[in-house]
Amino acid sequence: MPRLLLGLALGATSAFLLDPQQGRRRRALLRDKVTTTVNQGREFTDAATKDLRYRAQAIAARARSWRGGAASDEILIERVRAKLGRYCSHPGAIEVTAQDGRILLTGDVLGSEQQSVYDAVCSVRGVEHVQNNLTAHESAQGVSSLQGGVVPAGERFDLAQDSWSPGVRLLAGGAGALLVLYALSRGGLGSIGALAAGAALVSRASANRPLAGMLPQRATQTA
Repeated sequence: MPRLLLGLALGATSAFLLDPQQGRRRRALLRDKVTTTVNQGREFTDAATKDLRYRAQAIAARARSWRGGAASDEILIERVRAKLGRYCSHPGAIEVTAQDGRILLTGDVLGSEQQSVYDAVCSVRGVEHVQNNLTAHESAQGVSSLQGGVVPAGERFDLAQDSWSPGVRLLAGGAGALLVLYALSRGGLGSIGALAAGAALVSRASANRPLAGMLPQRATQTA
């Protein structure tokens, strides 16, 4: 039976793609979709890697700060970058340099976020002065460094945010996939909870919006 189903699936796929009249157009559409998916996957992987690297640097900086003493320029930069990730939708577009407690900000930022970014950097422990040389833009249109990005959520816990950062999505999706594989390998009623939790994590990470927003809305009755 599995071989029969596999043969039927391959036959249907071949007939769909090799049709004399529509086959060429269908193959072109499939090729475009595959190319788009690969490019989007590469961009997401790059963004997630950068996000996780910034988070790791922030954790390392926090651990070093526990030792006491004046913070070095490298630690200040890591602290500022960690703060930017919570108040800026495009933290990678901002360059941060530090010297003796003085922070210099350069790069691009949305005009609606410039003041909140400046205030957030000023609040970082160890920062004595902030020089704001950022270039503010009314919109991201035409600015390559301001494409994509996530909505900043301030100091809220990452998993409680409506929009997850690429790094959080990658980790949550991976954890959900592991739960699904675990549940499928164990089987039985006891694995239903793990299967449901894993599917919920994968869905949440893929859609990048709260699960409540993905549920069908009840039709409202009008009088």
